Amino acid sequence: MTWEADLKMESLSSLVSMLRPRAVHTKLITGSGRWGARYGRIETTGFGLVLAGDCHLSVGGPHIRLQKGDFVLMPPCPEFSISSDPNTECVPFVAQSIEEAPVPRHHGRPDTDPEFKLLGGYFWFDQTNASLLPHLLPELLCVRNADVHSQRLLATIELLVDEATNQRPGRDLIVSRLVEIMLVEALRLAGEEPGIRPLPGLLQGMSDPHIAAALRCIHADAANQWTVADLARRAGLSRSVFSDRFARKVGIPPMEYVLRWRIALAKDMLRRDLVPLEKVAVRLGYQSASAFSTAFSREVGQPPSQFARAASREAV
Repeated sequence: MTWEADLKMESLSSLVSMLRPRAVHTKLITGSGRWGARYGRIETTGFGLVLAGDCHLSVGGPHIRLQKGDFVLMPPCPEFSISSDPNTECVPFVAQSIEEAPVPRHHGRPDTDPEFKLLGGYFWFDQTNASLLPHLLPELLCVRNADVHSQRLLATIELLVDEATNQRPGRDLIVSRLVEIMLVEALRLAGEEPGIRPLPGLLQGMSDPHIAAALRCIHADAANQWTVADLARRAGLSRSVFSDRFARKVGIPPMEYVLRWRIALAKDMLRRDLVPLEKVAVRLGYQSASAFSTAFSREVGQPPSQFARAASREAV
């Protein structure tokens, strides 16, 4: 898929695609009787699907109850606690390194059949644009099985787990595409979970029709010489109201978002293609390769040519 086609995609889909999921590990977590565990932070994106029973989950705040069929996504996977009861003491638990082969984990009484089962897993992204993640996803995203629209997501997860746990031809390609689909489906369904404070970010911005209109313009035409006034008109708001609402919803001012989006596209292009800097500059709306190089160096901390060489070595 060309970069021009990527820019024409719906905003969430294009951003998820740019993150390039690399791999998926899954494992079974079970529990019996009274139990509680506190897991440390992992710099990857974690997810969980309740297969049987229920549990209580806390990500540094109030507990939420998860029941069979409920799905959660936590990017990156923060410190969290999971228990049979919110009043149960949680035992610190050292999470596995992402390099280790995942093994099943059981909490509570070892001599009884599990009353609770959760399919846990994690995946990680290409580091080229991993910094986009905090602006894309909330700290905790929960999709309830009771939502009649969740069946597509659950079916995607079943396919994902099946592919990730079997060595079939083309496994890595299919897994990466299914992760992309899973993320987009989850974002479509994501609502505000009671007790979880919504954080500023792209998801919050896309939930506002006015801000979403401006975001789609930015994503569809990064080379355009956008101004706050232009974007406010596209959003159907006054300049001052638009600037304030954009910053509150997305977490950064609109022109800073334009810059970050352009740099993200540049990093993706430099990583994938042997494109002269002059062409990259034109594609992203810069008047010259020098102007682009200055902006890129200021944001990334190294010139685009140096970044491209490093990315090329990592890809080998």
